[in-house]
Amino acid sequence: MNLSKDRFKFAFILTVLAFFSLFPNLNLYEFRGEESLRVIVAYEMSHGGNLLQPTFLGDLYFNKPPLFNWFIIFSSYIIPWSELTARIVTIFFLFLTAVLIYTFTYKLTQNRLRSIFASLIYVTFIDILFWYGYLAEIDVTLAFFIFLMFYLMFFGYRENKPLFLIFSGIVAGVSFLLKGFPAYVFFGLSYISFVLFYKEWKKIFSPYIWIAGFIALFIPFLWILNTADPQRYVQTLFFESIVRAEGSKDIGKFLSHLVSYPLLNIKQLLPASLFVLTGFFLYRKEKIFIPSEIKLLLFTAFINYLPYLVSAGSRGRYVLPLFPVMAVVFSYILFSFNREKMLKIFLYTAGFFIFVRFLFGFIGFPIMMEKKASRKKAAYDIAKTINIKEKIAFDCSPEKSVAVYLDFMRGEPLKKSTYTKDWKYLLTCEKTDKGVLLKEYNLKGNILRLYKRK
Repeated sequence: MNLSKDRFKFAFILTVLAFFSLFPNLNLYEFRGEESLRVIVAYEMSHGGNLLQPTFLGDLYFNKPPLFNWFIIFSSYIIPWSELTARIVTIFFLFLTAVLIYTFTYKLTQNRLRSIFASLIYVTFIDILFWYGYLAEIDVTLAFFIFLMFYLMFFGYRENKPLFLIFSGIVAGVSFLLKGFPAYVFFGLSYISFVLFYKEWKKIFSPYIWIAGFIALFIPFLWILNTADPQRYVQTLFFESIVRAEGSKDIGKFLSHLVSYPLLNIKQLLPASLFVLTGFFLYRKEKIFIPSEIKLLLFTAFINYLPYLVSAGSRGRYVLPLFPVMAVVFSYILFSFNREKMLKIFLYTAGFFIFVRFLFGFIGFPIMMEKKASRKKAAYDIAKTINIKEKIAFDCSPEKSVAVYLDFMRGEPLKKSTYTKDWKYLLTCEKTDKGVLLKEYNLKGNILRLYKRK
């Protein structure tokens, strides 16, 4: 393949390979972080028959809406319960986002090469390729819906298509069902940024955007009325959003965040961010033309970024919904440098990252799973030690990864001792005199204890 003539084919093949690189040993790599929480909630909803009110180990769960759990449940009808059941949801929406990025960029530039580069840039962002692009976390799925909302709002606003604006409100309402109030923040700030950029103040009072806003509120309203405690649910979701976005009274911590957070984001956006920064440095004396559409994208991304920049508690994954927009911007800027060599080097670099990701899956995951503190190993050892079909209570919430694997093996969800009073076996982080200690598992920070009732 002649790279100079077939850059589109090469970029397309790399994009496809990037997706394939996410699959090796995906079922071997045990659940990490909050993945287990998402899966347990989905598992309990699926087996309990109540799809509207999430629960966790039997307790009512109010910290997140249920849409991501619904996606996992739907996946379970195609793929039996395992790591892949949950993670395929993220990979599926990553794929849809890459397609949407291509469509958006092509509609904006009428250039197939820039469009496929934008998709390639997105799927090779280091935080996507090596972490969030395959984990059963909400963020990448939310990124698809936020970018779809943005897509509809962007062209609805610029091309005066009221129906697009109304549909953006529908998508915003659906997005709320993924992660709550942040969806409304992205919706509101995106529209405000358009008004500010074009200085069209009257459009604040456009009836279509207010209709869209009403729909965005109405969709989750229908769901939340059918939960166990609607008022508590709304309060918890609002509190969750405030806590994540609150600032710091420590001025030193705040100033440190103002410096460290952008650096973290640059790292998340590697390798494309490095090429863009290098290009601006090398060609700083040349005039680089950036059209108003790209300036609008940058301005909108910045306005949406500000709440996280000024919030000392913000984590890098909170801005993942802005990554599709940045992929479009980076693609345009890379081509604006008008350097064939830079484009070639980027393609080779993306190829190298994808190659490393394959190695990470084929070699890295098995090595990582050999560690002694594996929750998956602990769950399988428990299954060998006792009859897991007996009544088991699980009172160690921090070790939810152990619980989810036992759920899969049992074919029914574990619950706390509060809901399993006639338990024969108890798994807890605390010492108790209610049973005979059978085994202890040191799981790096927690001691999980297995008891048999006296």
